[in-house]
Amino acid sequence: MDKYIYGVDVGGTFLKIGLFAVNNHQLLDSKAVETPQENHEISIFQEIIKTINIINIDHGIDMNDVLGIGLAIPCPTKNGYVSTCANLDFCHIDLVQSFKALLPNHIVVTVGNDATLAALGENNSLETPYENAVLITLGTGVGGGIILNSNIIEGKTGLGGEIGHIKVFDTDEVCGCGAHGCLEQVCGTKGILNNALEQKNKMGSVLKEGFTVKDVFDAAKQNDKAALNTVHRVAEYLAIATVNLAITIEPDVFIIGGGVSKAGDFLLDLIVHYFKKHARFNTGDIKFILAHTGNDAGMIGSYYHAYQHIK
Repeated sequence: MDKYIYGVDVGGTFLKIGLFAVNNHQLLDSKAVETPQENHEISIFQEIIKTINIINIDHGIDMNDVLGIGLAIPCPTKNGYVSTCANLDFCHIDLVQSFKALLPNHIVVTVGNDATLAALGENNSLETPYENAVLITLGTGVGGGIILNSNIIEGKTGLGGEIGHIKVFDTDEVCGCGAHGCLEQVCGTKGILNNALEQKNKMGSVLKEGFTVKDVFDAAKQNDKAALNTVHRVAEYLAIATVNLAITIEPDVFIIGGGVSKAGDFLLDLIVHYFKKHARFNTGDIKFILAHTGNDAGMIGSYYHAYQHIK
């Protein structure tokens, strides 16, 4: 009899729920439903169960053949315990035990940070996964996840992988975390746009009023000096952060994802250039690749997280 595991990416706006076959890790079906807006400590679980039941009916699956459910959540967690969550009303709650109380006894429940599990999803979706990998996501903020010896790294309290808050430069400007000089202040959306505007005001640019991050990279590809300065700044500071990670954990690969990574090889090649420039102790040959699973990474990673706890 075929067996199944569900992977769930729990977001502040949507719940993305995927059905996976255990025998070949294939994603068989997925649905995105709106995240309930109140009573999250019970309503989210109820909505997940409701959607799972619908998918089960569509595929003729009995709940007895569902071995586990993995959750990826947008906040630090250690073994499923959450102290606080900015986007969801989770406060001092053991999500594993709370969810298991609503499910048949045989179902295994796992919970992990969404960026950390996205790293697991990206890495395990490769034809040959790496034992040691670091995912860095570039978007509104800068996130990340670390895989060492094929296991996710959560750290003591679940903060492991907060790559966006590695200090890479000196500044009086304050990061959203309250510190100064974080990678996110350079490579996040706000940092990119602010620096591009500053460069534009200094030397002129083809960038129009209200330009976007995509516009900055498109202009850089056309050799616009202001945009190029900003993109090179992003690439170099990201490279400096990866150099620090390289001499700390020496991964096999850095995976670059998130919306900003849609700049593709143009950005990746610059990151590699600056990485090799700053690399130390023969770490300059570490690979850099682009993420490829898109918005499914957290859902896929939550599946693999549950799978690791079952096999």
